Amino acid sequence: MTASRDDPLENVLDRAINDIDGEKITFGDVLDLFGDRSFGPVIAFLGLLVVLPPLGAVPGLPALIGLIIIMFSLQILFGARHIWVPKFVQKRSIGKDKLKAANRRAKPWLKRIDKMISERLEFLTGRIAVVVAALMVTLLALLMIPLELVPFAVAAPGAAIVLFGLAFVARDGVLMLLGYVASIAATVLTIITVPWGSLPGL
Repeated sequence: MTASRDDPLENVLDRAINDIDGEKITFGDVLDLFGDRSFGPVIAFLGLLVVLPPLGAVPGLPALIGLIIIMFSLQILFGARHIWVPKFVQKRSIGKDKLKAANRRAKPWLKRIDKMISERLEFLTGRIAVVVAALMVTLLALLMIPLELVPFAVAAPGAAIVLFGLAFVARDGVLMLLGYVASIAATVLTIITVPWGSLPGL
């Protein structure tokens, strides 16, 4: 089960809100909804969680999202048939009310972005591209850990992760290229803004 190529950014959030029952959305629910081999929509959804206010400012959430993304993308790199995520991670949840509030605030921007997405340079979204992007997404998820020390800075790697996810949902090679550009920007931001001396062991 995958997200629609029509309005993919809105579709990822709307499906999570409307198709998952209950007042909380667990990460296990997200995998069940989109399918544990659906790299694009799952990665796009997880990236949005750290990009959209106020979700990205929730203490500990970016690090947890980063951990889930690392587990997910590394298994894709090694060709796993089914993605395994520990039960304690699957059970972690966010309130659906918070996701709805973030979706309402972001809806006008999501609509504008969706209008700019189309099937372009599809050869950049093939199987090899998935493997390379999975490696890049793993590195971006690692950047989330030190960037939690800088207010709202996790939005930089989060945005790059969203671009990679959308590129696969819509088969848009231009978004793939933008994902790499955003990854470089997130790396530079990490180097120049993180107070490295405050990290444990440094």
